[in-house]
Amino acid sequence: MAAMAMLVLPAVAPEVARDYGVDPSIIGYQISLVGAGFVVSLLYFGNFSRRFGAGRTNQLGQTALAAGLMMMMLPQPLFLMTGSLALGLGHGLLGPSVTTLLIRFTPATRRNFVFSIQQTSVPLGGIGAALLAPALAVTLDWRLALAVNALLHLAVVAFLQRGREHWDDDRDPHARAVSSRPLAACAMIWRHPRLRFIAVAAGCLCWGQFCVAAYTVVASVEALGMSLIAAGMVLTVVQLSNAVSRVVAGWLADRVGSTPRVLLWIASLMLATSLASIWLAPGWPTPVLYVYFALQGIATGAWAGLVLAEVGRLAPQGQVSTAVSGALVYINSGKLFGPAAFAALYWLTTSYGLAFASVAVPALLAVHCLWRVTRQAVHVPG
Repeated sequence: MAAMAMLVLPAVAPEVARDYGVDPSIIGYQISLVGAGFVVSLLYFGNFSRRFGAGRTNQLGQTALAAGLMMMMLPQPLFLMTGSLALGLGHGLLGPSVTTLLIRFTPATRRNFVFSIQQTSVPLGGIGAALLAPALAVTLDWRLALAVNALLHLAVVAFLQRGREHWDDDRDPHARAVSSRPLAACAMIWRHPRLRFIAVAAGCLCWGQFCVAAYTVVASVEALGMSLIAAGMVLTVVQLSNAVSRVVAGWLADRVGSTPRVLLWIASLMLATSLASIWLAPGWPTPVLYVYFALQGIATGAWAGLVLAEVGRLAPQGQVSTAVSGALVYINSGKLFGPAAFAALYWLTTSYGLAFASVAVPALLAVHCLWRVTRQAVHVPG
């Protein structure tokens, strides 16, 4: 439901843009606003899981998402901005709380696989947005898709109450809720070289993920001449390949015994698919387009569960939530800057092919960082 909340507006961006009389390419700035709220939440509210418990914190995050969606239904562009910030604040509460619960209750031998299964929720939410939102936008109104998603969030909040008491039996009611040192978690990540390289690489991969998620529908409609429904199907292909690849990547990392090595393979694929988009054009046969966007889904989505599992594994004893919060700040800097940079580049070039190709820059940085991590793994004894 949380992933759907973030991706429902990009799935109907051409209709929203038509309603407000703006160019649909500015959807990247909306995603960047979500990223800004996310980063603020991580910096200041990363200790919520310790104070209130991970279960309660997750409920608070879901409630913030429902509130953001309802704000975005109001008929003024200003409410799209404030609602997007609320979505980011809510998402910032979810990441550390989910990771804290999974690290606590998952056997170490299955951690990569379980985290990857959990991370399939993101592309599954994207599939829900890709299938539901365009259909509602074309037949009724795009705001109805937001309303349905908001109601689902409130249902999730009620459902989570069943396990909250057990999940939160380790909470510390005397801990500070709002961080007095908002950059402490980021500094902790930076002091540990392996955590630093993993976090920076993940930020680059997140850059690519949200450029593809935000602009697949817009590029399919505006540059490839598809209908909104057909463009939604393309986004479904992206998200479906994303979901399958997350599980496969988790299984592969457990089998290979090296999460950074698998992440390096994923970053290399993102570099290749980004460069291939230079030739993206309306003349491409439909099957080729589907294969291309499926590869984009794999390249920009398979990494997420592996990164969270690796950060949890490398975190100092008793500081999993803090380490995840710090890593997520680096990761979501990609969400903050990537779609905005994509929008600016499109404005300069009026070419979605070149804008997609620009993702090769963060992909190359990710390859470099992960290569450094794998080299350290070879030379560090044990």
